[in-house]
Amino acid sequence: MAARKHLLILIATVALAGSTAGATGAFASPAGGEAAARSASASGSSISGSRKAKARKRALRKCRKIEKKAKRRRCVRRVKRKYSAAKVLPHGPIAETIDVRDKYFSPAIVNIRTGQSILWVWNAVNADAHNVDLVGHPNGVDRLEFSTPSSPSVGFEFRRTFRVPGTYDFVCSIHYNMTMRVEVAK
Repeated sequence: MAARKHLLILIATVALAGSTAGATGAFASPAGGEAAARSASASGSSISGSRKAKARKRALRKCRKIEKKAKRRRCVRRVKRKYSAAKVLPHGPIAETIDVRDKYFSPAIVNIRTGQSILWVWNAVNADAHNVDLVGHPNGVDRLEFSTPSSPSVGFEFRRTFRVPGTYDFVCSIHYNMTMRVEVAK
């Protein structure tokens, strides 16, 4: 059991390293900047179709092992939503660029309209690692889609388009005094 746990940790570490090494629809490598983020979002995910299908199949297999019927159904719905083809959406125009600095987001309060994007940029003078974690959101928003998968310190970009109006509260899960609020109007 311990060997399996170590193997899963190793696989997750390799997957995270691979996802930050190349640009995907969620974020871009430091060398590529905003242009890489735009081209990656146009081409979709960097995961090939067969790898994505295998990951979906594995996740569904895990769901089917859940004993309680209601939990099993929720798990299956979540997996199907995560791996659906309609998930890749083009980014809207950037309404605001947020500097992710040591111990604060600048600006910390942002007002935008639905369909607009926010670009978080990790500043080159940072000494500490930071992430973006969605802790409060309107109904119908997947919290994981608005959270970074890793905690870089410099040279990283994360872009998200807000399609559901409401209040979004973000925090750096490493530094809980680092907060940010996004108000999205129709």
